[in-house]
Amino acid sequence: MHILANYTLTPDEALRGTRTFKQLWYTVSMVAGACLVLTGLGSVYLAGDQRGLGFIMAFNGLLFLILPEAVLRWARLRRGAQAYSPVEVLLDDEGLTLRTEASEGGLAWAAFAQIQRLNGFWLFRISRSQAVIIPERVFDPATAAELEAFLRSRNQMQL
Repeated sequence: MHILANYTLTPDEALRGTRTFKQLWYTVSMVAGACLVLTGLGSVYLAGDQRGLGFIMAFNGLLFLILPEAVLRWARLRRGAQAYSPVEVLLDDEGLTLRTEASEGGLAWAAFAQIQRLNGFWLFRISRSQAVIIPERVFDPATAAELEAFLRSRNQMQL
């Protein structure tokens, strides 16, 4: 297999790709936040004179609800409308190689804990907190099918 593709990640794609990669943690944060808000409001309602702790719990729940998205949006705002650097991705029998104007790096297939296609992105997970995120638009349907077949033959692709 030898697949070579070039792309430039847009700020919107970076935001959506990060959301997709962190989807589990977003869900956990949202559920925990909602539980804290409800518990805090219940405590405020039932506590009578001692409402302080209930307000603190509700406030912390709101933070759990809004902070993950706020952090991503703040990073996007700081970057501005500036596009990301053009990237060349090479997928071959050895692994994945990324090249930009400033750097080049590669990983062997064994370095990836999980590879999956999700919400318009290819996620090449290295660990729970690290991944190479490539938009699906980079690969035409025939190339995507070739990549899927290759990864399935290696038992590395999760459906």
